[in-house]
Amino acid sequence: MAKIAILGGTFDPVHWGHVLVAQTAASQFNLDRVIWVPDRSPPHKWRPDLASFEQRREMLALAIAHRPDFVISPPSANPSDSSFAIDTLLYLQKLYPGDRRWYWIIGSDALLTLPKWHRCAEIAGLCDWLVAPRPSQGDPETGESEEIEGVSESGDSLSGKPIDSGGDRMQVQANAVGRRVAEQMALMNVEIRWEVLSMAAIEISSSHIRRCCAERIDLRYLVPEVVGTYIAAHQLYQ
Repeated sequence: MAKIAILGGTFDPVHWGHVLVAQTAASQFNLDRVIWVPDRSPPHKWRPDLASFEQRREMLALAIAHRPDFVISPPSANPSDSSFAIDTLLYLQKLYPGDRRWYWIIGSDALLTLPKWHRCAEIAGLCDWLVAPRPSQGDPETGESEEIEGVSESGDSLSGKPIDSGGDRMQVQANAVGRRVAEQMALMNVEIRWEVLSMAAIEISSSHIRRCCAERIDLRYLVPEVVGTYIAAHQLYQ
């Protein structure tokens, strides 16, 4: 049985944190494929400096080009008139038919929102949830939790350096989130399957990277070199 995981998000821009989460999931669960699903332009995150959907797809393609098991979903997987996770999952299941086990890679903060997702009872049972520890549960005012009701990002406030002193604590917190969400879904008579990725929480955000661009700060160690070159060539986030 093939194992396929979905990793969704705005990826504005994609950075090393996203890549590390995907690599950890692929290794830990012997995934055959990770499908990256860039969101188009979520209204609650619109900004004048938002890179276009095409630019974010191009940066993503550059970042994962070295991994044949990492692929980008076709644009039709996430049409402009829908950002619901259930639509994305059902579309991809039709695109990859057969005997397959499906996973959704998600940050612990975004997992907390699962009971509020559109058709949450349906999607919850259609895939296993691979939970990436997060350094916080996000800022509800700034939206930096990277929460998208449909294609929820697993790591947009992830990147750069591991939190060495708090790694165990973040694992404990992620497990606590999983149990809490499982209890909430059980009230809807839905059983979810979830596991926490064996990794430390990694602290950096795409918003931090955009600020670095605006301030002409070196992006080394924050994004893959090819992504940094693309950002500079297209003068993004300036």
